[in-house]
Amino acid sequence: MANAKRGIGTTTTVSKIYSLIRKRNSYLTMSSPLPVARLGALCLALTGSVSAHAAAPAAGEVVLVAGPAFVQTEAGRTPLARGAALKAGQTLFTGEGGFVHVRMADGGMVAVRPLSEFHIDVFDYQGDVATDRVRYQLREGVARSVTGGVGEVNKDAFRLNTPVAAVGVRGTDFVVATDNARSRVAVNSGAVVVAALGSGCAADAFGACTSGGLLLGAAPSADGRYVEVAVGNPSPRLVQDPATSPDSTAVPHPQEPVASVRAGTSESVNRSKPDTVLELPATPAPAPAPDPAAPSPGQPGVSLPPVQPEIPPVAVTMPTDAYWGRWDAIGKAGNDEVLLASQLRAAGKAAQLANTVYVAGLESRATDLPRTGRADFLAAGGEGMLISPTGNTTLAVGAGTLSVDFNQRSFDTRSSFEGNGATYATSASGVINERGFLHSDPARSDSLVTGAIGKNLDSAVTTVQRTFEDGQLHGVVIWGQR
Repeated sequence: MANAKRGIGTTTTVSKIYSLIRKRNSYLTMSSPLPVARLGALCLALTGSVSAHAAAPAAGEVVLVAGPAFVQTEAGRTPLARGAALKAGQTLFTGEGGFVHVRMADGGMVAVRPLSEFHIDVFDYQGDVATDRVRYQLREGVARSVTGGVGEVNKDAFRLNTPVAAVGVRGTDFVVATDNARSRVAVNSGAVVVAALGSGCAADAFGACTSGGLLLGAAPSADGRYVEVAVGNPSPRLVQDPATSPDSTAVPHPQEPVASVRAGTSESVNRSKPDTVLELPATPAPAPAPDPAAPSPGQPGVSLPPVQPEIPPVAVTMPTDAYWGRWDAIGKAGNDEVLLASQLRAAGKAAQLANTVYVAGLESRATDLPRTGRADFLAAGGEGMLISPTGNTTLAVGAGTLSVDFNQRSFDTRSSFEGNGATYATSASGVINERGFLHSDPARSDSLVTGAIGKNLDSAVTTVQRTFEDGQLHGVVIWGQR
């Protein structure tokens, strides 16, 4: 009873009971079934205790959220908030400009950067070297991992997988960038072993795959050294190119924790406690203070782009490189033809843009933007949804214009959504960043808009969000040219 009060319920305890059963063969073969039944009941009770005990602890706590970020649970997809507890089996998603930092229960840290999908596959942590296991999956995007107690104490119990590679650790702080065809791994401290997933390196295993693996140690961040694994090439290769390193693919959030090593310790020593110190921010970075002289949208004096006359119906070419869908938790209600995020992912289409209802992207984005000229687009398709206390209403995309000025690295857009017996108009102005993404300026917009332009400058996609009196509009617009 004393043991029960202490909450014994580990797989180690269960294995001892089954070992006892095997050793007492003569006892189990007695004519009376009662002892067997009692032992069986005891094992079942302990097994139940193990399940309850394993399901209770959280894998980690969200310590920072910035921009669009969501978690997929059994109940569906919901926006993430600071302080949220995460468990094994859950998946984190970030949109353009979205960041999530998680302090793991074993003292480790995970930082998920924009346009990423990160899955907590396994997180068994009870402080028991024999049974603790951690496995993550970076399905898309960029993430940084600083190993905690599990990876520090038992390196064969930690693994991070991508669609093409397995990353094992040697007490490590590392960054991974991946898509379905290629993964890149850089090391800030410690070392990693990177191998291609395959017959000699199973995705459901733990620890490093030593067969065909490549060991990479830490190097100065400016060095740009990383290991690359690509589909069709079973041999990882060492690359030195700062321009294509994981940190260049998605730069860290300004408050991403800094990992350091305590004085007097060696990273090569197998320790009982992690000596990596995470300098986590106590609170999220405050938003920039608003300019008192600049009124907010909707107030008198706001300088919004001039209202254009009604857009006449014209023939617009639907671009073939743009795509969109709904999050699986929203479902197909109201549109049986719509694709879900899981279907897009299965087809190799990344969620480059996202809001609460929609994901969207382009087969190939314009990342090398021209320095002069402009591109003008008209709305060619998409969808909207009005979320209100009385229910959700699907809206059709009406007229819309999108003008991009490459000289000024700026854009202006207007779009309308129709349904529910009303028309919902949105307008925004903003900037194009160095990665080719559009971001609206709140001081010059009545809506939150993010977007991207196609590689040939003849297509674009935007997501939009605006609050109205009867609900909140979430939309996605596909843009083409005449």
